[in-house]
Amino acid sequence: MGKKHPLEVLTREERLPHILCTGCGIGTTMANLAEALMEEEAELDLDKVSIVSGIGCAGRAAGYFKLDGFHTTHGRPVAFATGLKLANPDLHVIVFSGDGDLAAIGGNHLIHAARRNIDIKVICINNFTYGMTGGQMGPTTPLGTWSSTSVYGNYEMPFNLPYLMEACGATYVARWTSAHAHYIKNSIREAMHRKGFCFIEVISACPVNWGRRNKLRTGKAMVKFFLDHTVVKTHPNSAEALIQMDTPIVCGVFVDKTLPSYLDVMQEQLSKKLGISVFRGDGKVELPEDKKETKTKTKPATKRLRPVQIKIAGLGGQGIGLLGLILGRAACIFDGKQAIYTQEYGPEARGGASSSNIIISSELINIPYVTKPDVMITMAQGAFRKYKKEIQPNSILFMDKDLVKPTALPKGVKVYAVPATRMAEQLGRAVVANIVMLGFFVALTPYISLEAAEKALNMSVPKGTEEFNLKAFKNGYDYGKRIKKEGE
Repeated sequence: MGKKHPLEVLTREERLPHILCTGCGIGTTMANLAEALMEEEAELDLDKVSIVSGIGCAGRAAGYFKLDGFHTTHGRPVAFATGLKLANPDLHVIVFSGDGDLAAIGGNHLIHAARRNIDIKVICINNFTYGMTGGQMGPTTPLGTWSSTSVYGNYEMPFNLPYLMEACGATYVARWTSAHAHYIKNSIREAMHRKGFCFIEVISACPVNWGRRNKLRTGKAMVKFFLDHTVVKTHPNSAEALIQMDTPIVCGVFVDKTLPSYLDVMQEQLSKKLGISVFRGDGKVELPEDKKETKTKTKPATKRLRPVQIKIAGLGGQGIGLLGLILGRAACIFDGKQAIYTQEYGPEARGGASSSNIIISSELINIPYVTKPDVMITMAQGAFRKYKKEIQPNSILFMDKDLVKPTALPKGVKVYAVPATRMAEQLGRAVVANIVMLGFFVALTPYISLEAAEKALNMSVPKGTEEFNLKAFKNGYDYGKRIKKEGE
């Protein structure tokens, strides 16, 4: 058996040889990353290193490493990496993706991660183009150069990424070309020891898509171009780092400073107020015992409840979102269950059909979407028409008796009707029809306790209206109890 390459520890042999084009600079930078991690292995637990990549030529990187990671949707690697770091701060999170993915569709994620100083390391492969999709111009394509979508030369001013990242607050910013492998490796090693948002731009050779349109048809020609046109400075000024074809490519470490990371600031600002010393999103934190009884004390769930999907449909302005929010709060805050709440509404906002969706369960909810409602609550005929196709056989339909006239329901649907709007008008305000419906729903279903519903209602309505809303709730609840008694 022949001697194996020392980087075999980190690379997936079954994925090799890679499918990158001849002369592409991405492979060089991937090797530099692997070398840097191997050289840091003594101080770095590789089981706690995660690679996140997006869509594009550079986006394939995560699949070549024997490390945990995510291959994400287009433009979202920084967002995924942020979530990963906040959920598990013990991880060393590295983003490896291209200029189009990071600076175009993912530009806002990049900017705000730097602003927040999230403790992640971003390696941006800048090859001046969208290489995987046909060589279109991107946010870093140099002025005057050609691409498949700038056949007369690019006329848009490109980003100066080091300047942008410094302005946003990154603690470490460097730039090299793919011809400067040793510098890239050293920068990655430095970044792994820095706390906060670190950004390394690698100007990368793309002879097949960008190079051939700009008289640099081979990898050799592009490497020579980089070496001939690069100036490496000790303390370069990022304001002078804009890449133009008639000026040198300025490389070096632009920013290297110490600032508290996002999690550090969060801990400093919130730990004393909340009594929590460590912030993380994976649940591995013991919350302090609250010796004082609070108003929102959670009642432990007693009966086990399978996931119940509830869809509430009405028109904008009927309080459909508020009704769903109250149900969700009642379930998770006061009944000790799990709950997920989402909304759906059209561009009309007020007047157009809208819905809110709630899932309630005693167990962890793995899928956050209402796909087959067990219960449908409808407050308007227009909403009924729009969402009628989602009503399931043997489900339950709650409706406003005066405003909804159901037709052709699936087999086995149980219908409960209440004149919610009329009852609200009799109280003096039609706007509380949703609260009447809330009481009616609680009276006829086992999903929410009466006590939890009342507490959630009180915390959700405007101050000063609690008593009036509770009266509307009680009217709906009593109506539901009468319906239930008649059906027994």
